[in-house]
Amino acid sequence: MKTVFLLTLLLSLSIIGVGQKNNDQKKLAAQIKKNTGFARSFVYAENPDYNIDSLCKVTANKAVKLMAGNNYSSVYYQSLGLKLSAEGKDKTAIKIYNFGYDCGGTRRFITHPVVQWKNEYGKTFAYNLSSKINCDFFEIHQLKSQSRNLYLLIGVEAGDGNCYQGIAYVIEIKGDYLIVNNPVFVNRPYLNLCNREFEFDTKTQVLTGLLGHPSVPPPLKYAVEGQGDYSKDKMANIKLTALIAEGYNSEPSIFYLKFNGHQFVKEN
Repeated sequence: MKTVFLLTLLLSLSIIGVGQKNNDQKKLAAQIKKNTGFARSFVYAENPDYNIDSLCKVTANKAVKLMAGNNYSSVYYQSLGLKLSAEGKDKTAIKIYNFGYDCGGTRRFITHPVVQWKNEYGKTFAYNLSSKINCDFFEIHQLKSQSRNLYLLIGVEAGDGNCYQGIAYVIEIKGDYLIVNNPVFVNRPYLNLCNREFEFDTKTQVLTGLLGHPSVPPPLKYAVEGQGDYSKDKMANIKLTALIAEGYNSEPSIFYLKFNGHQFVKEN
């Protein structure tokens, strides 16, 4: 009799727990939808004192909380205002969702990307990549590596009135974790270059960086030395400049880098 009672009690508690989790997720989803909708319709001139970026940072973290451990469809996430911008085709099922707002200035639209993936056991995880960079990523390419799940993300983001940022960013999926600081471009995980279009050949593993439209390429100095903590290493700045400067400053402005399994190096 006691056994039956205990089993009934445990079953009841389990049902209550599942119900509570479902209610919490519904509330979380409603908050995300409300916030992304507000961000999408945000007009800076009407709300100059509102900290919209803070709202977006909070919302990105809420999206991570909802995505981690759940297998909702892309259609569902998009109904919450989270746009599916890129996805991979391998076992990690890597996807990038984003949302953002128009800041009303020369930066124009500011994008907040969130990465979702699965580990080797099929469990789902998520990471707020906008904590590292704002970018509208639209391509994911798997890099050839013997023992690592490395992915090249390609995207763009408005810089100022005369510049859009071409961005190539390498991330690594390591089971339950996303590694976002691998030094694949000398000492940094990404290239961020003004008015630069990136293309990647998956067969040859060659990354091409070409000037997006006929113009004089902006000085390479800022792109190398203006990237926060990564630019504090002066020797790394010199090496990165040497890696791309010849092609960058040529006519036409174009350079080629090949992934060797560990880093991007000059193509021979």
